[in-house]
Amino acid sequence: MEITYLRVSVTDKCNLKCFYCRPEGLEFFEKEKLLSFEEIAKFVRALTKYGLRKVRITGGEPLLRKDIHILVRMLKEIDGVEDVSLTTNGITLSKHAEILKKNGLDRVNVSIDSLKPELFYKMTKGNLEDVLEGLREAKRVGLEPVKVNAVVIRGMNEDEALDFVEFAREYGVEVRFIEMMPLGQGLIQWDLDMVKPLDMIKRRIEEKYGKMVPSESIGSGAAKVYELPSLGVKIGFITPISNPFCDGCSKLRLTAEGSVKLCLRTDEEIPIKDVLRYGSEEEIDEFIRQILIEKERSNMEIQKSNYAFSECRRVMTSIGG
Repeated sequence: MEITYLRVSVTDKCNLKCFYCRPEGLEFFEKEKLLSFEEIAKFVRALTKYGLRKVRITGGEPLLRKDIHILVRMLKEIDGVEDVSLTTNGITLSKHAEILKKNGLDRVNVSIDSLKPELFYKMTKGNLEDVLEGLREAKRVGLEPVKVNAVVIRGMNEDEALDFVEFAREYGVEVRFIEMMPLGQGLIQWDLDMVKPLDMIKRRIEEKYGKMVPSESIGSGAAKVYELPSLGVKIGFITPISNPFCDGCSKLRLTAEGSVKLCLRTDEEIPIKDVLRYGSEEEIDEFIRQILIEKERSNMEIQKSNYAFSECRRVMTSIGG
């Protein structure tokens, strides 16, 4: 099978404390255990033989990794890699946006779960204005399209859907609503009642602004993207709970400490650090072929289980967003 998209976590550390992502008391990896930029580039280069074209840099918070712009440049120089993007919480984006753009970063996704400063702080322990400053700087330097990711949690921020639509128009960004997923259940309390099915959010938006029409967006990934003709804005919906999108998945995740995660719905991981560190090109290639076999098997097993989540002990900050 082909793998067209890789999400690369460069650190599990984060400067926010989103309650659903980074619980109290979480221990981080020691710096020595993280993959080097050279090892990450080696894996990306090897995957291009099997269709890889898009790479997304994630964390934790990837901007906490020192000299992250160097990795961006290394990835952009790999033949076959057409698109390098980054997902960030935006807290320090204003300080990094320009150097990231100069080193080849194509675009950013910025996580904003609430547009209400007090609720944003309650959910993340962060300052919303810092994020908005980073978003504005990203647009200024041309990291377009800027996309805003909002995890919708019933009883908390579900009433902000229309506010996010107006925000998309005001700031010239795309908004993507995301259903909350049951990750790290051993560390945080997750309940199906926390999930707000996004078809209800879509219906609410259409009631005010008119019918959405299917659209496309650069690097839309798992999102179903629509445009509101009345406003000229794009809205995406990512529905892992109410409407799974696993069929034909061609995505892998590389964790910061060097494991390949086949799917968010299971704990299946394949350690690859030793092969990248000590193996020959031939050994790395053979290892990747085995990963692709396992990925295809995992896709089939997930479909047989009707897309149920198994016990996924990792929290999102240690997986990579």
